[in-house]
Amino acid sequence: MMLAADVVDRNGRKLLVEGDALTEQSLRILKIWGVTEVVVDGEGEDGECLSPAEIPQELWQEAVAFTDRRFAYNDVTSDVMIELRRLATLHLARKMLARQEAGEDPLSLLIRPAVPQPAVPRPEPVDVQSLLQDDMKLGSLPSVFHKLVEVVNDSRSSAADVAEVITNDTDLVARLLRVVNSPFYGMRSRIDTISRAVTVIGSNQLVSLAMGVSIISSFKGIPENLIRMRHFWEHSIACGIGARILASYHKMSNTERFFVAGMLHDIGRLLAFKLLPDHMAHLLHMAHSQERIVQQCEKEVLGFTHDRLGGLLLKAWKCPVSLEKNVRYHHLPAMSPSVQEAAILCVADVLANALQFGSSGESLIPVLDMEAWRALDLPVSVLGQTAVQMEFQVAEIVRLMDVDG
Repeated sequence: MMLAADVVDRNGRKLLVEGDALTEQSLRILKIWGVTEVVVDGEGEDGECLSPAEIPQELWQEAVAFTDRRFAYNDVTSDVMIELRRLATLHLARKMLARQEAGEDPLSLLIRPAVPQPAVPRPEPVDVQSLLQDDMKLGSLPSVFHKLVEVVNDSRSSAADVAEVITNDTDLVARLLRVVNSPFYGMRSRIDTISRAVTVIGSNQLVSLAMGVSIISSFKGIPENLIRMRHFWEHSIACGIGARILASYHKMSNTERFFVAGMLHDIGRLLAFKLLPDHMAHLLHMAHSQERIVQQCEKEVLGFTHDRLGGLLLKAWKCPVSLEKNVRYHHLPAMSPSVQEAAILCVADVLANALQFGSSGESLIPVLDMEAWRALDLPVSVLGQTAVQMEFQVAEIVRLMDVDG
């Protein structure tokens, strides 16, 4: 099919031009930006985005049983949970089949990771505010982050100011340009400078992305036996990608802020890993041995939940209020000043967990608040579309952001 009219996003940026042929690449671009309808000449055949592969019955049954255990705390009778279980099972079964075809043991994917042996006795819960009072313990953020916060909070700042701040950090420039030129954005031509990226993407979008990318390099030295940082950031980036796509379907403005909120949604847990390793060892051991969701055990062991700590941390860093609130309420969207925005993060987090993109410590699926799903006011079919794009993008963005470096 050929486009009969230009396609533009919510901000007026031209994605595709009249006369372009609709290819697999252009369809991916449309899905990334949440475009659900275009004007075309000619006819084509609809395809199913997640049609099941030919999977041996024994592998499929193993995948079904494993997925059912992971959804133990969710009501699996609703349409949305039925679809989430289907997507999770299919994603796992395909990975198992690929491993089998490579001559490896497919059942190894069903083995839960070992948890650290905690110290005895268990430490007492702590006051969440006390963790934020010592800047030395928190660690130093890159200077570019603080400068970006100043730009965001200064109404007199211009696109040129954004470009200048970012350009002065060569490592950040390299990471941003790799992401901007990836299929994540689907640019028609290569972007070689930050000033060009600001022009094409927009200053608000780029500064949001830059803030998130700059934080990734700030958390070092967390024990590998507690959490593997690549797995943590893979889950976080998957949540961000899912949130960005869902926000695009919902016609939200500046979808980059949803990507960044998703990328930072578990930053409170990351801070707990860094500052309270003994507590976190007990927390993971409790959740593992009692077959409970980690988030449900947090208040008992830590004295607070990771979403609350994350919101307080972003507030202390003077981050944009929308970022702070979306992180703070991603498990309690009904309490958020912006229910729909927090609900997008909530659904994206559950989807990233269901599809097993990395892990921030959970092996079971967090409970999906059905009020959060209803707040999105989206059809169940968008979950499959979002899952397809996450599969396509997550590994690439993790690689381009160099989360190990």
